[in-house]
Amino acid sequence: MAARRSLSRTSVLSGLVLAGSAIIIAAVSAQTQPGQAGQAGGRGDFASNFTGTVAVVDSKEMRMSRIRFEAGARTNWHLHSTGQLLLVEEGRGRLYELGAGKVIEVKAGEPVYTKPNVLHWHGAAPDSHAVQFSVYSGTLEWKEAVTDEEYTGRKAR
Repeated sequence: MAARRSLSRTSVLSGLVLAGSAIIIAAVSAQTQPGQAGQAGGRGDFASNFTGTVAVVDSKEMRMSRIRFEAGARTNWHLHSTGQLLLVEEGRGRLYELGAGKVIEVKAGEPVYTKPNVLHWHGAAPDSHAVQFSVYSGTLEWKEAVTDEEYTGRKAR
């Protein structure tokens, strides 16, 4: 039975903020407006916005998505070659990782981490929508649809 990895909310949210910041910095630096590079306070001058030594790390492989699942909607089975950070922003979500034994309900504001190369699915609760923010890198491999029996937890995989 796969154990659900327990990370503190602060740790996961900090990770999301750092990943998001790196992606935003990289995107904005790629879109520097003419005449602004090097100007204090300009979009291209990030050194004046930080204290200490900082560096934008490679974020080319980072993927983010924000998906609204209506009640009962869910992904197909899938896996990521690296882990995935998942945050339900509103509503209530569901998540199942192969071998976990049971479908778990994910409350708004509760971050979860899906382990690398573990087949899983996620979506909304049967009676609530869910807006889910997801961050991952590496590859994503889609599989077959989740059956109603798997979604409700009546049939474990």
